[in-house]
Amino acid sequence: MHTGPQPDFILVVSPVSASAAVGTVTSAVTITIDGENGFTGPVSITIGGIPQGIVPSPSSSFSLDSGGSQALTFAVLGSAPAGTFPITVSASSGTLAHSAQLLLTAEPAVTVHTYQNGSVLYLESDTASTTSRLGLDTQWGGSIVEVSLNGTNFVNWHDTGREVQVAEYDGNAHYDGCAGCTGVFGWNPVQGGDKYDRGSPVLSQTLSADSLYIKAQPYQWNPDDKGGGPDQPVLGDVYVEATVSALTEHAFTFKVHYKITHFGSDQHADSIQEFPAVYTNLGYDQFARYSGQAPWTNDAVAYFTMPQLPAGSPTLYASEQWAAFADSGGNGLTVFVPGMAPYVGGFAAAGDNGPTGIGTNYFAPRTFFSFGPGSVLEGDVYLVAGDYQHARQVVYDLHDSLPATDIFAPFGSVDSPQPEAQLSGLTGVAGWALDNVAVANVEVDVDGVAAGTATYGTSRPDVAADWPNAPPDIGYTFTLDTRQYANGPHMIVVKAFDPSGNVAVFPQVPVTIQN
Repeated sequence: MHTGPQPDFILVVSPVSASAAVGTVTSAVTITIDGENGFTGPVSITIGGIPQGIVPSPSSSFSLDSGGSQALTFAVLGSAPAGTFPITVSASSGTLAHSAQLLLTAEPAVTVHTYQNGSVLYLESDTASTTSRLGLDTQWGGSIVEVSLNGTNFVNWHDTGREVQVAEYDGNAHYDGCAGCTGVFGWNPVQGGDKYDRGSPVLSQTLSADSLYIKAQPYQWNPDDKGGGPDQPVLGDVYVEATVSALTEHAFTFKVHYKITHFGSDQHADSIQEFPAVYTNLGYDQFARYSGQAPWTNDAVAYFTMPQLPAGSPTLYASEQWAAFADSGGNGLTVFVPGMAPYVGGFAAAGDNGPTGIGTNYFAPRTFFSFGPGSVLEGDVYLVAGDYQHARQVVYDLHDSLPATDIFAPFGSVDSPQPEAQLSGLTGVAGWALDNVAVANVEVDVDGVAAGTATYGTSRPDVAADWPNAPPDIGYTFTLDTRQYANGPHMIVVKAFDPSGNVAVFPQVPVTIQN
């Protein structure tokens, strides 16, 4: 009598969702049969629960052999009802049967047009019953002052530091953190403008039939410690270009392609860059993102209420690279940044509500970059207005159809030696580094010259206390022979590289060597 494992098969459906607007076709879903314990097939596949007006290709029944796969798409016809529908994929072979779920979203047809009203360039993505609109204010560096649905604007634009916009930071700089920034506040070109509400100049702009373009030179947020003041803004050493388009295959969805060019000759150390900063109005207080470790499976979303200032900006895990501020009905603004580290941070600020009210909610993806001479940070941000559950399905489709991107640098720290330490003999240089893809290697420089390559992959489970779900083996160590250098002051700099060539230049560590 045979008592060993019985032949069987595994049904795999990937991805687990598909979506498209009326008149278009979804990206492909792949159905695969993997045999186990000598199973040879064939397997009959049926697709159930397909609404009228949606046509699968191939048809709703076909056969697969063990080890075989089939790409499946859905054409959304004009008669299709809008909504998200659970589709059942059933597989059977003799007495063996398995099934899997697929979420299919049919979206209404989209029309796109542009226009200008005063200083604001508008791009609309409309359906037969709903108008979504994005607005760039050319008096405020082309920052996004509106993402709205049927006239309800989700974006707060109380001052030039708010809106949806990009801003740059330097890991070597000091930021006093106060709202008025009356003291030292380091390198910080802000697309919208400076703390005195002077809008950054737009150098060029284009309003085409279906897209918007601006090029701006941001002001430094705090001019007071950079040769300017209340009567004199200070231009930053970057250009910001933004091209905005609306996706016709997805309703209420805008793509912003940013290009930030640093034309300065200086080096700005690795830091979180606001790519972008996202400010919404009060009332959209439910912060939603996926915080689990099974991304892209339609697993349950996590909800959070941001702490009020000055409690700080907690680091939250967001493994699907999107987050949203929504109201109790689930409507609000969703932002997806392909390639970001799986973290976001934010806060809430009490006060008057409305687009120009002082009260606001804020979040920013954890996007890290080091700006050196000639550095360019270029990539896409997607903004979806309305129901964040619809937005999540849009994000899933984008994730499945877009090529993988790796534009951001690793991040981490130098834990030893400490700044201003006195070193002698053999001294350890240690810290940790993490990347959304991988850390290729870690280099230690002294006075701008490579001293050697660190050993990477040592255990640092403590990092997860600040960066949830960080893997434990992200530490690096290096033994520096200080006897190779003259006594006196020196500068240690650690650099972390990812496989795409992005370089994180960690903040400088000034030390004194005394042998």
